[in-house]
Amino acid sequence: MFKLPYIPTSTELVDKAFRRGSAEAKAKRSTKGPREIRLRKSEEARVKVIGKIIKSDLKAIIKNFPSYEQLPEFYKKLLDIRIEKDRYKKSLGAIQWCINSIEKIEGEALRNIRKSRDTRYAKEFLGRSSSMVRQISDELDELIDIKMALREFPEIEEIPTLVIAGYTNAGKSTFMYNLTGSKVKIGSYPFTTQQILIGHRKIKHQRYQIIDSPGLLDRSMEKRNKIELQAILAISELADAILFLIDPTQEIEAQIHLLKEIKKSFKIPVTVAINKKDIADPEILEKLKKRLKLPSNKVISAKNREECKAVFEDSMK
Repeated sequence: MFKLPYIPTSTELVDKAFRRGSAEAKAKRSTKGPREIRLRKSEEARVKVIGKIIKSDLKAIIKNFPSYEQLPEFYKKLLDIRIEKDRYKKSLGAIQWCINSIEKIEGEALRNIRKSRDTRYAKEFLGRSSSMVRQISDELDELIDIKMALREFPEIEEIPTLVIAGYTNAGKSTFMYNLTGSKVKIGSYPFTTQQILIGHRKIKHQRYQIIDSPGLLDRSMEKRNKIELQAILAISELADAILFLIDPTQEIEAQIHLLKEIKKSFKIPVTVAINKKDIADPEILEKLKKRLKLPSNKVISAKNREECKAVFEDSMK
């Protein structure tokens, strides 16, 4: 979704800049002319090349990382959950500080070399520029991690959207796969979605967006982790309709309490379906169906594509 640049470590950036600066200085020294002039010109070239490379690589980071203020509201909130706004701004701010600082000491070094014809100012620039880049070492490492998180942000479309919600391991990802064919990323625990995942389904001339949200547990908002908060964000910001899947092989009361909380918290149509009819106790299924006052076609197996399609179409009416 975001076109993000390669982010070097501080060591990589210094080594690259100094290597090219050395090559340019050597080329200048090999030209004809008085030795003193050649040395001065070579050190000027070294300073210019090193400054240019450091500034260019750092400016590419600033240019290609999205501005927080310009992000759509959903992505701002997702960034706050996944990365944290202050952490993001602090990292980019440190990069801009380094660009400005390198620009300043580069200009000073070049003026001093030309004025005094003393090449020691070039050596001073090398030491100071290296130190400045190393001062933002942590922020560059931070941005490498942030880049990985941003690359996982879903690409949201402005089309009718169904969010699949429910307890962890309720079968949301299986439902999503059999409805859309979209492969999902699972966590360290089997079939646990770690982030918001997007799939699409077209019915007649209408294209729909289906969101597989991370599993929720029955607990208060302040106790929810970052993975759960993404599910809440998907529901609150993106859903035109919610499909709540209940797993009869897990604790029933907690799931029903969570269902009631979602219905109360969000003024969005909610369709309820009981999943795993292929493995659940038939007696438990029947009692749960009656308790929730669900028709037989809302007791499904997420492995069955036709049943998934029927529930989806009913959810989006």
